[in-house]
Amino acid sequence: MAKKPTPQQIAERAQSAFELHRVGRSSEAARVLAPVIEHAVNMPKVNYLFGQILGSNGQHERSVVFFRRACKKLHSDPITRTELALSLKRSGQYEESMVEIKKARAMDPWYARAAAIEADLLQDMSRYEEACALLDKFEKEVPADRMGIEEQAHLLSIRARLSPRYIKNVDQLIEDIFESVNDKRVNRQMRSILASCAANLLEAKGRYDEAFDAITRSKMERAIPWDPDDYSRRTDAMIKAWTSDAAAKLPSAQVDGSGVIFILGMPRSGTSMLEQMLSLHPAIQPLGERNDVVHTAAAIDPPPPGKLSMPANFSRLTPENITKLGKACLMALNATREPGKIYVTDKQPFNFVYVPLIAKLLPGAKVLHTMRDPRDTCISYFKQWFNGKHGQANSFETLGRYYHDYRRTMAAWESLEQPTRCPAMMRVQYEQVVSNPEPVMRRVLDFLGLEFDERVLSPEKSDRIVTTASREQVKSKLHTGSVARWKRYEKHLGPLLEHVSQYIDDPEPTDGD
Repeated sequence: MAKKPTPQQIAERAQSAFELHRVGRSSEAARVLAPVIEHAVNMPKVNYLFGQILGSNGQHERSVVFFRRACKKLHSDPITRTELALSLKRSGQYEESMVEIKKARAMDPWYARAAAIEADLLQDMSRYEEACALLDKFEKEVPADRMGIEEQAHLLSIRARLSPRYIKNVDQLIEDIFESVNDKRVNRQMRSILASCAANLLEAKGRYDEAFDAITRSKMERAIPWDPDDYSRRTDAMIKAWTSDAAAKLPSAQVDGSGVIFILGMPRSGTSMLEQMLSLHPAIQPLGERNDVVHTAAAIDPPPPGKLSMPANFSRLTPENITKLGKACLMALNATREPGKIYVTDKQPFNFVYVPLIAKLLPGAKVLHTMRDPRDTCISYFKQWFNGKHGQANSFETLGRYYHDYRRTMAAWESLEQPTRCPAMMRVQYEQVVSNPEPVMRRVLDFLGLEFDERVLSPEKSDRIVTTASREQVKSKLHTGSVARWKRYEKHLGPLLEHVSQYIDDPEPTDGD
């Protein structure tokens, strides 16, 4: 804004942003409030709201800044402190998160949301027995007037993660969960979470049809908007733009991106596992799922509200601007690089959309494209509950179409000249990694120009905390237990197979892939 806004003007924008955020239009809410937020340092409720909005947009590191501001003014408020702890947790700052959640619980020991988040945090840190003890103690001692329907539902969702090892009666837990799922007094988001929890518990007991019904119920409760026709049209436009003669003439940023590895592909294709394995190599530092390239793409070609940027307009890609954007992106990726680390990794799966942009933005960067049987990939994606909006996974029909669009996108990028229009890129097949990891990891490390280190074959020995949906799997020894899981749901796969059958019998990647 040209003039410094008045408190009244800030409050009016905050109210508009709140209304947008309330109905799920968080990207628009952020644009409304962002121009005045630096003038609202002394307005804790506005900073709290902006922190919530940023969190909804997946910008957890930025949200921490604004929750901290709010806490400075509301230093005795357990609710604000709890949201700060949650944003720290979601940005991977676990020790700091634990400090803040303990402060919140000291302010109000019977605030159920804080107790639930502390228990969830303990599980993230593999302190399962402590999490179980915390939940048992809280539920036993909490005053009745502090334990409403919503609080009970939230605690159930946290306890479900402890099954089966720390749950004596899983059938009773499933029954309790469905009681909350069917209770209209519980908000729809939590009903969706709980239905997803029930699906996982049912699958573990071999009750696959019931698990499928529970997953479907979870999707129905959440009802995330998704237009597959629009996504396909945007994919067409993006591919046409980046495979054009005009794209071949685009400038490259004057930066050195050779110290960055992008691990990408379909969600649930093995990106977390591969990053966990590489993290054990002394030359590689894992950064988890970053959004630096996603946000850069949005600055180049702003997307429609609530949608991922799929750049097809190159008007902002001037030599000066691409270098400016490349430097900013590289600075963000290098911000926590430790001495002696040759590479940092970004395992944001959706970076598959931006492969040719990465070639221009960070010349010299390398790409590892994880692939997995499309049936297993899509079923795993369909079953998973995400904090973010993944409307493409609403059904096997929408997911099948999305998978097809992903594959034709990657095929287009693979046809481009490397490394000028597409970074040096290698396919990594999930099934090969889990069944015979050493030759695969030797090829991967050779592709990266690194010596083989046998530690990469033992991801379960890492003490690194993983924040993604695959956090439990990557803490285990490599195994083939997740191969061909699609057979459990085979009779439901018709709508999916209509779109992905052509990709099922892919040839095995060779050393040159």
